[in-house]
Amino acid sequence: MTGPMKALLFPLALLATPLVAQPSPSPRPLDPGLQTAVRCAALFSVVAGQQARQASDVADWPPLAERGREFFVRIAAEVMDRAGLDRSGIQALMQAEANELQRTDTAVTFAIRAGGIKTQCLALLDATVPPVIGR
Repeated sequence: MTGPMKALLFPLALLATPLVAQPSPSPRPLDPGLQTAVRCAALFSVVAGQQARQASDVADWPPLAERGREFFVRIAAEVMDRAGLDRSGIQALMQAEANELQRTDTAVTFAIRAGGIKTQCLALLDATVPPVIGR
């Protein structure tokens, strides 16, 4: 093989070589507002699941299948950007929040019925994913 051909193949060989996985940087801490949004996303997930099962204790919540999912996606993207988490990190974070909300039956009932978190989360939902009028 001639010199110029070797020079061309060397960079191509580097591209074909698998990259060594680099450890992910430590996630940056969430500010309180984003942490609240994460908690609300997890709460909406829990409530949407109960709505799908037609549980009576969530009858006073607005339907969350669509708007709750959209809220979850937007908050997950924001957490990815601001905290530096990847998809699996987001999944673990949201699962941890949902687990905390569902730690005991009384915790779920409290979270669903508690005026403070419910009011705060629904206001955040309306600001993030406004309801569609006329549906």
